[in-house]
This record gives sequence, structure tokens and C-alpha cells, in this order.
Amino acid sequence: MTVSLREWSLLMETKGFTDQVDNYIHHLRRAIYQPVVERDAGHAPIDRRKASLLLLPLLNGEQWTDEMQTAALAIGAIHTAFDVHDQIDIVDASSKEQQLMVLAGDHFSGIHYKLLASIPNFHLIRSLSLAVGRINECKTTLFQAPPSTLEDRLQLISEVESACIVKFFEAFGFSHYTHIVETVFPLVWLLDSTERDLNRMKFPHLVPNTNDTEDWIDQLQLQLNNRLKNSSYLHTEVLAELQKMTKL
Repeated sequence: MTVSLREWSLLMETKGFTDQVDNYIHHLRRAIYQPVVERDAGHAPIDRRKASLLLLPLLNGEQWTDEMQTAALAIGAIHTAFDVHDQIDIVDASSKEQQLMVLAGDHFSGIHYKLLASIPNFHLIRSLSLAVGRINECKTTLFQAPPSTLEDRLQLISEVESACIVKFFEAFGFSHYTHIVETVFPLVWLLDSTERDLNRMKFPHLVPNTNDTEDWIDQLQLQLNNRLKNSSYLHTEVLAELQKMTKL
């Protein structure tokens, strides 16, 4: 099969995209590594999709400083902490495995604050601290007293997943990417609800019925497509990855 020059160029750009995400995940694993935690709690889950959205400015060719990289690693560490803590059984966390999850999540949270402490950006530190507090509030609401409407639930899920990323974008002048991630997160949650084992999915108790899911997927995909159309600054390979991420 003959590959056109344009197709080959896009393939190489996509490989560069993949390599950058791989490189970030590699450095994040090194930053959060602790041999005892690794031995007892296993390999920490790192959400590749969330990492890609956090790195959106870098992947789109924006200037990326050492300070941004450290801040991005700090956010990756707190995301990992949240993901590990989400695996804890809130009814019975007394088993050894569950206790190890608690300790591992606390370790990753500590790495988050350690990395932030190395950055002389007090505005960012304060913003992220407020974001973490807001995430915990939203998660408590979703678990204990979820809103009655799917729209309100999706808004809270969007905040849980994107709050730290949004604060990162605001701190470094990347706010024009915010509307993208705030739409992608509830959309991919709905897409996951149609495909994943609900036992492994975040907030499985909130999964709507099939009709509601399909309607909201259509609405959010239309909203995202419109926002991407109006984001002329996005490179072709970034658009392609976002579209791939948000398709059934």
C-alpha cells in the first residue's frame, strides 16, 4: 500500500505526540517511585489520557519551561493519588490491600506537595491547593448525595477530572485550552460507561441508562467539534488525537 507524503507526515507527527506523552509518564514514574510502595502496592496506575490533556499546550508546540514540567509532574502525582484512593472500598478499608492503597495514595500526594515546594510560584501552589479541595468536595457530593440531573452530575465529574489541569493552564497563560478539557472529560466518562467493566470505572453508580448516555454523547461530541473548529491554533495531529480520544 502506498502512503502519501501527507499521511506519512501525520504519522510522524503522531509518533512525536506519543513519544512526548511516553516521556512524561516515564519521568512521572521516576518522580513518584518508592521501592517499598512499589513492592507492596504494585505499579501505580497512570491515566495516559489525562496526561495527554494536561500536556496539550506542549503537544501543540507551546513554549514549555522547566517550571511547567515540574508543575505538570506535581499534577500527575496528585492525579495518581486520587486514582489510587478511588480504588479504596469506602465501606470496608480494613484489609491489608486496602490499607496499602491508602498509604500509596498518601505517598503520591506527598510527592505532589514536594514537587510544588520546589517551584517559587505561590499563586500556582495556592490555586492547586484550592483545586484539590474542590475536587474532594465534588467527589464527596457524587458519592454521598449526587445531583438528580445528569447535566449537574457531568459538571461535577468534569470538575473532578479537570480542576488541577485548568489551574495549571490559567497559571501559565494556556487558558484557551480550558474549554477543550472541560468538554472532553465528561464525554470520555460517558464513552467509558458504554465500554468498561463498571467495577473499574469511576463513579459507576452514576452511569445513566442507554438512551440518556447516547443523547449526552451526541450533545457533547457536537459541542466539542464546534469548539475544535473554533480553535484554529490546534495543530493537525493534536486535533486527530482529541478526535480519536472522544470516539466510540
